[in-house]
Amino acid sequence: MQAPTIPADTYLEDETYAALRAELVRLINEQPYDPDTAVVTALGEVGGIWPTSVMDDAEAA
Repeated sequence: MQAPTIPADTYLEDETYAALRAELVRLINEQPYDPDTAVVTALGEVGGIWPTSVMDDAEAA
């Protein structure tokens, strides 16, 4: 069994953090919605936070 990895801290500009937080709160209050899609969209589109698995080969190099 592999040991779990502890993610590195990620720091965002205060404005980006505030926008991401506001979007997540808005999504929580919006019904009905698909929570997984909403969170992925907020993280990526508002926070610029993406998993490495979606990086283009050119970006990864």
